[in-house]
Amino acid sequence: MRTMVPTIKLVYVVLAGAPLWLLALAMPLGWVPGAAYYACLIALCAREWRSSSRADQLDVRRVVPSRFAMGDTDEVALELENRSDLPLSLEVHDEAPDALVALGEDPRGEVPPQGRARMTYPVEARQRGAHPFGRVVLRVGGGLGLLRRQLAFSPGDVARVYPRFRGVDDYRLLAMIDQRDEVVRRPRRLRGAGTDFESLRPYVAGEDLRSVDWKASARRGALTCRNMQVEKGQQLAALIDVGRLMGETVGDQPRIEHAMNAAVMLAYVAQTRGDAFGAICFSNRIESVLPPIRGASIMPRVLECLYNVQLRPVESDYWQVIAEAMSALRRRSLVIMLTDVLDAAGSAGLINNLARAARRHLVLCVVMTDPRVAETARSTPDGSEGAWRKAAACDLLRRRRLALEHMRSRGILVLETAPEHLSIHLVQRYLEIRQAGRL
Repeated sequence: MRTMVPTIKLVYVVLAGAPLWLLALAMPLGWVPGAAYYACLIALCAREWRSSSRADQLDVRRVVPSRFAMGDTDEVALELENRSDLPLSLEVHDEAPDALVALGEDPRGEVPPQGRARMTYPVEARQRGAHPFGRVVLRVGGGLGLLRRQLAFSPGDVARVYPRFRGVDDYRLLAMIDQRDEVVRRPRRLRGAGTDFESLRPYVAGEDLRSVDWKASARRGALTCRNMQVEKGQQLAALIDVGRLMGETVGDQPRIEHAMNAAVMLAYVAQTRGDAFGAICFSNRIESVLPPIRGASIMPRVLECLYNVQLRPVESDYWQVIAEAMSALRRRSLVIMLTDVLDAAGSAGLINNLARAARRHLVLCVVMTDPRVAETARSTPDGSEGAWRKAAACDLLRRRRLALEHMRSRGILVLETAPEHLSIHLVQRYLEIRQAGRL
């Protein structure tokens, strides 16, 4: 799209010539100065119109970071190439997605003839997911600056906003991990036969036929057994609820964002400890799945799994999700459920399914407290309305506490913490479980 738009300077010049028409009231040829003034102005505008045609020799490329982090500030760059023989003065407006909030004014500057220029502007990411950019709109001026030619380009870039796991608690977290290094290095007592495959070997008469690898035996034409080894690391599986209960804003973000940040931080620590990590995001259906993996690929795979999962205002189906998760976890694992609990009746499906999973796995249910509810329950009511609010808050906390106690009685570990401390407390509990050798 290419159009010409007047500048504020042209408006002032037009208004400055208006008093000349008053001369037409005072003398017979008084209109001549005004007509001559505007004729000259029209000629100047026509000249700028012709000179602005060189703006067609302008190219634009947007440089977007491969990853934005929720709440972090980053820069978007615009690279401009001028293939004409004249300098171009530019005003730039980039149509960034609503998920990115521009923190400064639109960039402006000059591109030299047959040269390049780079303009940047800071943005803050406010919403996870993949968000397409709009157009890059340029206003190119020259000469006296009476007119600007407007051009629009559509580079077609996408901003990918990922969960944020860096924060003020990072230093405390890293210090705590360092303190536990010696504990992690201490050999653990090995119990029973391992389940990790190591190698194949010929079958020895009298061995348990359950160790025979029938596919390998068919290929080799002789009975072949599997050598197994004791697992060298633990396995974690994070189940992240993205149903309607996770849409409530707690602190400065919805519950789902706190859960995503904590899951990414947990994956990072699991990677440094050599453990396997998997993740499932669910509502009334499976939204995203990452099978348990180990090694340096954990962090990029986890970020790709989580970044584009959005809240769905539906009831979560714990029966389907936990059944599918249990069928995918062949090893005993630490299953971490990040969700919300209202009361025992409303969370019956969650409690029953987690209790079923706890027969084979170690299950940890993580819920966030709402500081506003706790503050209301502790407050001194002022009037009947305040008394009703306090009673409702106390009843909500009581029913929630009973539901969590019911979970504990069914063999489910529970972590209840404030949203601002969720990441640090979740990692701390994971390290404690790992140290105790409960898996």
